[in-house]
Amino acid sequence: MSSPRKIITVFGANGNQGSGVINIVLQMQSLSDKYIVRAVTRDPSSAKAQTLVARGAEVASGDLNSADSLKAAVRGSYGVFAMTDFWSIHSYDVEVQQGKNIFEACKAEGVQHLIYSSLPHATRMTRGVLPHLAHYDSKATVQAYMDANKGDMYTSFFRPGMFLSFLPNLLRKTADGTPILILPLSSDSTPWPMVDPPRDGGKYIMGLFEAGSKANGVTLNCVSSWTNAREIVQTLEKVSGREVLLKNVSQQEFEADYPENIAEQLTETLRVAGEFSIFGPGAKVLQPAFDQWLVEGSEKPISLEQWINENGPWNFEGTTFLDNLAAQKTKHFETVGEQQAEETSAQREAIAT
Repeated sequence: MSSPRKIITVFGANGNQGSGVINIVLQMQSLSDKYIVRAVTRDPSSAKAQTLVARGAEVASGDLNSADSLKAAVRGSYGVFAMTDFWSIHSYDVEVQQGKNIFEACKAEGVQHLIYSSLPHATRMTRGVLPHLAHYDSKATVQAYMDANKGDMYTSFFRPGMFLSFLPNLLRKTADGTPILILPLSSDSTPWPMVDPPRDGGKYIMGLFEAGSKANGVTLNCVSSWTNAREIVQTLEKVSGREVLLKNVSQQEFEADYPENIAEQLTETLRVAGEFSIFGPGAKVLQPAFDQWLVEGSEKPISLEQWINENGPWNFEGTTFLDNLAAQKTKHFETVGEQQAEETSAQREAIAT
């Protein structure tokens, strides 16, 4: 008689990371025979949630700010994959509290294995060179809290590289329309860890769940392909048949193009990849050891060239994330200029009367 299937509860199930866990379990018979995936969502009746149900997943409601809802969401689970989204809240303190809320709910409900999506503490790792990466430091703080308070629960930590899906957003255009990658870096050869989480993230996460107690305390770097800025440009040229330029500029020059409320964080996000390989200098040589955690029977992670080939066509015609940010700053200053002109005119009228 076969053992009953274990429940793996997945936070962020509709996003890049959580979807990777859902995908690999539902795609691999060897895993779907052992596990039920439960997707946590704010609205189980939503179209996205119902699509997951149609694919074979359970859905449960959950609010990262509500302890009671989190306990209900993880109840009966063997394992939980947990993640928090800094970019939806833009708060170090809130993200830390949300991570702790998930952890305490798991402990209260007797979850045996918790895997948390983490990142290094960038301020410490860079010795204060990059002090504005709150979305790194908050996750590292949660990891330390979990490790110190886990008791008998297994905890593992999954650290993804830079998302390959962000790559198109880094490109901009010159005045004549030539695509260009402008980076606030002094070198274009430092190794970058890139990952396709929906395709490859779940392979590492389920490998940790499968390992059970052997994965207790493990921190794993998840990378589909190690590359660098020069190789990215060369591969884009090869696949697209277009010239793609690469330009390295100073941090100050790079920041000058973007709104002040995001310029430092955006710049340091690129610098931590291009100068510190996200996980710290020398991290690339450690990757073979992390790759041993890939779940048995899964395909090899995707290469940079394969990903670029599969995500074309690369016609570089639309505006990108960085183009739009730069446009926001331009519009901001135009608006400020108009306001200042109106204020000056009003002041002159007041003086005249």
